[in-house]
Amino acid sequence: MSRSLKLATICAVFLLAVSLSASACSGDCFSNVNLAGNSGGNASGSFTFNTSTDTFSNLSVSFNGGVFNGMSASDTKGGGGCVLGICGISWKTIVGGDTVWNTIVLNLKTGQYEDLGGIYNWKNQGNFNYMGVPEGGNSLAYLLLSGFALFVAIFTSRKRRHAMRAA
Repeated sequence: MSRSLKLATICAVFLLAVSLSASACSGDCFSNVNLAGNSGGNASGSFTFNTSTDTFSNLSVSFNGGVFNGMSASDTKGGGGCVLGICGISWKTIVGGDTVWNTIVLNLKTGQYEDLGGIYNWKNQGNFNYMGVPEGGNSLAYLLLSGFALFVAIFTSRKRRHAMRAA
């Protein structure tokens, strides 16, 4: 019995340690998403969604590296709307001759969102597409944690069945 308790404790501590990095971005945000196109670099962004009014606010996108390094844009108006539990907003602005656009689609039932957008000027362009997953981590970390939790559950139930048969 004490051996199983030690195993459960070790597994719980491991899952907690691994999930801390997965939830480092609290709220609705993304960082270092690769820009596709001829601009290079990556994009980071964030937004806030108010569930009581079904509106978006604090919308911002910044670009790092490549030809758009240091460029950032935000939408101060916010807004958006919801239909059947799917909420969305789309905004566009011009900053220093560069056009920045962003579209966010949020599923209220799952909490999952997709943030896609881009930046372009007469010479360069870059687009990004980010799909938020539960716990705010990346999809590989989420799958690894889920697989590890299933493995521990199978291992624990197997030990329990063997103990019952012996009794």
